[in-house]
Amino acid sequence: MQDELDFDMMNDKNDQDVLEEITNMESKFYQEGYKAGYDHGELHGLYEGRELGKEKSWELWEEIGYYEGFIKVYIDLLSGKDIQEGSKRGKDARALNHAQILLSLINTFPISNSSQSNFNISQINKEEEEEEIDLINLISNIRARYKLLCSSLNLKPRLQNAQFVQTLPGSGSSGISSTSNYENIQEGIEGPIKGVDTRQLRF
Repeated sequence: MQDELDFDMMNDKNDQDVLEEITNMESKFYQEGYKAGYDHGELHGLYEGRELGKEKSWELWEEIGYYEGFIKVYIDLLSGKDIQEGSKRGKDARALNHAQILLSLINTFPISNSSQSNFNISQINKEEEEEEIDLINLISNIRARYKLLCSSLNLKPRLQNAQFVQTLPGSGSSGISSTSNYENIQEGIEGPIKGVDTRQLRF
């Protein structure tokens, strides 16, 4: 009799496990799919982010390299020149001062990437906390100094600037700060596609 009771209890327990499994099947598959998709997206996001970083850093360094070459030429011209008396002397000295300040700003611009090619995504936040350089502020200071130098030399400044992509940590959204035109961007979208030109999505 006791054996029959134990057997019935085990059958009831097995039935409950099966019923619970069937009831939670949708949730289980949802969780598994979400985890697989999240891991896949994290990996592809890392690769796409690396490619975007290479592209934008190339554009940015083309701009910074232009400024550096421009400044070095004018520093050589202004420092080797016989400075005349009067207002011309003050103007040349002021331009030379702007050029030297601009060159020192460019020398503070980072020229290497300290991250390794085989790192975990969890290391990114630690590296950001260790050394935080405000690149957007630095590049805007460099551009302002370049325009000031061009103004003091009576030259027309180069207007082509690299676009700078600023990513907000944890939001999944990014903002591009440049002088580009933002027409045809749908207003009122929140979340990860905020500020995206919806015509480019092709759906």
